[in-house]
Amino acid sequence: MAASPGIFKLSAAFLMAIICQLMPFYGVWMDWKPNFILVLTITLILNYPDYFGVSFASISGLFADVMLGTIFGHFMFIFTLCGGLVCVLARWVSHFALTYRLVCLFAVCLLAGFLQSILVILQGLPVTIDLFTGAAIISVMVLPIYEKAFNLSREP
Repeated sequence: MAASPGIFKLSAAFLMAIICQLMPFYGVWMDWKPNFILVLTITLILNYPDYFGVSFASISGLFADVMLGTIFGHFMFIFTLCGGLVCVLARWVSHFALTYRLVCLFAVCLLAGFLQSILVILQGLPVTIDLFTGAAIISVMVLPIYEKAFNLSREP
């Protein structure tokens, strides 16, 4: 069992995720922008399943709703479903190497993009479905950065 990452590391990691989430992307890169808060939430649940779970994911989603100004419950729904899936997978994935954790993150980010597009379509807005893989690939690239920059990995 790994020790909790600590309030300073969590605060710094969430501050970086919020800054990256609010940073403007223009042109083609706007569609490839990952959800940095979701990636951080998945990273924490994967590496510390004893301390972070579905309730943490839903609170993070609610925070993302308030911060990004979306409809109440939009990101909370997505984060809760993805967090629940990651909680189920975390017991197995915690024994995997980085490559398999990246594959797990890729699958969950594809699911999150698909769920988000369904919610946007239900609101009557147009959405491009063909860009899920790009945002999921960029999300996979962010996971090792979070783990190394804030020492959030499960290994001592």
